[in-house]
Amino acid sequence: MRAALLLTLLLAGPAGAASISLPNETAMLPDSGHPGYLPALQRCLICHSADYIALQPDFDEARWRAIVDKMRLAFKAPVPAEEAAPIAAYLADAQRRRLLRPHPPKP
Repeated sequence: MRAALLLTLLLAGPAGAASISLPNETAMLPDSGHPGYLPALQRCLICHSADYIALQPDFDEARWRAIVDKMRLAFKAPVPAEEAAPIAAYLADAQRRRLLRPHPPKP
């Protein structure tokens, strides 16, 4: 009975599937000239938007390092260990200098 029901559902196809259209990502991490900018750009934006990063509370470098390490180790983000410190330093520096700002959507 279950097999017949499963087969029926599989043959029915993706009924009710809908497509959505998202706006283009326009926010970008600010290039402050920090050596961690490029690794942050290349690694962090794989999973997060720049606005999402900018919306985080103010963290010091140690806290950013803990977050980057959590992304690497717990969530298996493709961040080489040698890039974790520069990324954390860049994020802390950009936040401290108030360069990280969310960009509200335009109407």
